[in-house]
Amino acid sequence: MENHGALVGWAHHDHGDGRLLLRIETVQTLKDAKEHSPDITRVMLTKQQAKVLANYLVKISDGELGTMKKPGFFRRVFG
Repeated sequence: MENHGALVGWAHHDHGDGRLLLRIETVQTLKDAKEHSPDITRVMLTKQQAKVLANYLVKISDGELGTMKKPGFFRRVFG
């Protein structure tokens, strides 16, 4: 089964044995995004696979890691 959608979130759970569970959230429509109703895909991978994926994503973007801006006051208070 192949799914298409816009990435809206992700998280991971470290299993502590060299593996982690990656949780990926996508939406297919603007309505899904507005209703906070993402499709969820879970992928088990090794930490080595995670490193390879991370390096690939950095390479195909601009080749360097960006820095996260600290959220503004209102974003921190009101989400």
